[in-house]
Amino acid sequence: MTIRTIKGRIVLAIVLVGCIPLVIGLVLASMSGMRSLRDVIGGNFQAIAEQAADRLTMLVQSEVQGVRLLASAPLRVRQPVEAANLSYQGDWADSQRLIQERAKEWEKGHDSAAGLLNSELSRFLLETKVRDGDKMVGLLITDRYGALVAASSEPDHYFLSQEPWWEALQAGGLDRVYVSGLIPGQEGSFRSPEETIDIAVPILDDHQHAVIGAIKASYRFDSLFAMIKEIRIGQTGHAMLFDAAGQPLVCPILPRRAHRIPSQLMAMIVSSNPGWGIAEDDGHGATDTVVGYAPVTGLSLPDNSWHVFVRQQPEETYAPIRDQLRNLALIGVVMLGLLWAMGRYVAARIARPIQVLKSGVEAISQGTYDGPLDIKTGDEFEELAVAVHRMADRLQSSRAELESLNAELVHRVEEKTAEITCQMRKLELSERLATLGKVASGIAHEINNPLGIILNRIECMEADAAQAGVPEQVGRDLVTIRTQAERISRVTRSILTFSRGTVSMLKPLDLNCVARTCVAMAGERVAALAVRIDAQLAPEVSPVMGDRDRLETVLLNLINNAIDAVTGCDGQGIITVSTARVPIDGDEWVRISVSDNGPGVPTAILDRIFDPFFTTKPAGQGTGLGLFLSYGIVSDHRGRIEVRNNAVGAVFDVYLPAVAFGNRVHEGASWGLQEKS
Repeated sequence: MTIRTIKGRIVLAIVLVGCIPLVIGLVLASMSGMRSLRDVIGGNFQAIAEQAADRLTMLVQSEVQGVRLLASAPLRVRQPVEAANLSYQGDWADSQRLIQERAKEWEKGHDSAAGLLNSELSRFLLETKVRDGDKMVGLLITDRYGALVAASSEPDHYFLSQEPWWEALQAGGLDRVYVSGLIPGQEGSFRSPEETIDIAVPILDDHQHAVIGAIKASYRFDSLFAMIKEIRIGQTGHAMLFDAAGQPLVCPILPRRAHRIPSQLMAMIVSSNPGWGIAEDDGHGATDTVVGYAPVTGLSLPDNSWHVFVRQQPEETYAPIRDQLRNLALIGVVMLGLLWAMGRYVAARIARPIQVLKSGVEAISQGTYDGPLDIKTGDEFEELAVAVHRMADRLQSSRAELESLNAELVHRVEEKTAEITCQMRKLELSERLATLGKVASGIAHEINNPLGIILNRIECMEADAAQAGVPEQVGRDLVTIRTQAERISRVTRSILTFSRGTVSMLKPLDLNCVARTCVAMAGERVAALAVRIDAQLAPEVSPVMGDRDRLETVLLNLINNAIDAVTGCDGQGIITVSTARVPIDGDEWVRISVSDNGPGVPTAILDRIFDPFFTTKPAGQGTGLGLFLSYGIVSDHRGRIEVRNNAVGAVFDVYLPAVAFGNRVHEGASWGLQEKS
C-alpha cells in the first residue's frame, strides 16, 4: 500500500489527524492536570474542614442547650436559687458581709463547706454529671451575687463573682452564653488535672425577666472534642484544631508540644473564611502540601477563635495526578496502534461501498434494480444505500402508511362511539333517578297523611289504656305499634331527604346501639326461619357523626340482603353483625360488618353491586335500589361501603370516621350519644 492510492492517503490522514490531538492532549494534561486536581482536592479538603467546624459548633451548642435546659428546671434549680437569694437580708453591704462570713466557713474544710451548699440540689447536679459520662468534670450553681449554691463536687472558691465567666454573664443580656477557651489542667474551678472547657448560662426567674443566678458546666476537653481525632482522609490525612494564637488544641498524630506551626501556615489557616491552599511546610515534616481550613463560628469565644485544619501526606494527595499522567501515556501508545489498524480497515471499507453504489445506480438507471444494496459500513455510504433503496420502495411504503392511518381512524371512531354510549347510559340513569325521586316524594307525602292519623290514634289509645288499666302485654303491644309507626315516619322523611337532595342533621352516635337496634328488629323476621343473627360488638368503639335513622336503614338493608342470601341454603343460615375500631391513614375509623354463610356474591358482578336498579333477585322481589341508596347514605356520612367474598359467604363492610372526643369540641356538634328506648 502506497500513499499515492486513495487507500494509502486515507490511512495516513487518519493517523495524522488522530495523533496531533493526542499529543496536544497529553501536553495540556501534564500542564493543567496538576492544577485542576489540586483544585478538586483542595475543594474537598475545604469541605471536610467546613463540615468538621460545623459539627464542632453543633456539638458545643448541643451542650449549651443541655445546660440551658438544666438552668430552666423550675423545681430542681430555680426554687433553690431563689431561696438562696432570699437568705440575704438588708442592703448590699450586709449581703457582702454575709458572703464573706460564708467564704471563711468554706475555707475551714469539707464539713463546713458541705453545710453551706444545698445538699438536694448538689445531689441532683452529681446525678446529672454521672449521667453525662466521662466528658463532664463538674457542675456548679451560684446565686445572683456569685456565691455558691450547689455543686457536684467542691470547687476551689465559694465566692465566684471575680471569675471571667461570671463577669461575662453579668455584662451580657438575658440570653448571654459563655463558652471558654482551653483551660489548662489544675486551673479550672474543680482543679481537674485534665484540660477543660467551661460553658455557663444565666438562671432566669419564672417570668424570664431577671437573672437570679448562674450555672456553669466544666467538660474534659479531649473527651468533648474526640470527634476531631476520628476524622480520617485516605490513609494519611487527618484533621486538627488550632486557636488563633497558633496553639494546637487537638491533633491525632503528634503530641501538642511537638507541633511546630510555621508562620506562613498560620497566616493561611487563621482566617475568618474557609478555604484551601498549598503549604510550604505543613508542620508535620511534609512540604508542598494541599491543606484545607475553616473557622469555628457561632461560639463567641472570649479569648481567640478556633480553626479546623485538614492535611494529608503529599505522596497520597498527588498519587491520582501521577496515575493520570501514566495512564495518558499508555493510552497514547495504544491509540497510535489503534489508529493505524483503524485506518487500514476504514480505507478498505470506503473503497468497496463506492463500487457497490456505482453498480446500484447503473441498475436503477436501466430499470433492473431488484433489492437493497449490500453495504453495511455504518457510515454515510450505508445511509446513501438506504436512501437509494427507499426511493424504490416509496410507493409501497406510502400505501402501508395509508392503511395504518385508516386502521387508527377506525379505532378512534369506536372509542368515541363507546364514550357516547356510556354518556347516554348515564343520562338515562339520571332521568330515571329524577323520576324515582318525584315518585318517592309523592308516595312519602301520601303515606304521611294516614300515618299522622295512626300516630294520633295510638297516642289516644295509650292514654285510654293507662286510665283503664289494660293488661301489660296490651300496653307493650301499643308501644311496639307506636315505635314502628314512628319508624315509618322516619323512613318517609328519609325518602323526602333523598328526593329533595337535602342534608341530614348529623350527631355523635354509638354504632353499637345502632347495631343492637337493627339486630333486634331483624330478629322478628328470622324468628320463623332457620336463620340465626349473631352480634359480635367491640366493647368500646368511638362515636361517629351520623343520622341514626339513615344508618339504621343502611344496616337493616344489609341484614335483609344477608337473610335473603342464606334463606333456602342447606343447614342453618348464620348472619354476623360486628363492629371494630380500625386505623386508616393515621386516623381512627369505626367499621360495622355484616357477613353471612350464603353462596356469596358472584365475582362477575362485584363491580356492579352498588349500581342503581341492579338486582340479582327474581322479578317482583327487588328494585335494585337498596344497595345504591345505602351507598349514597354512607357517602353522605363521609364514609365508604365495600363488599368482598369471605371463605364462606359475602361480607359488607361500612367504614365511618370516628369523632375525637377530648379537650377539643367539634364545631357545631351536639354532644351526648343518641339512644333509642
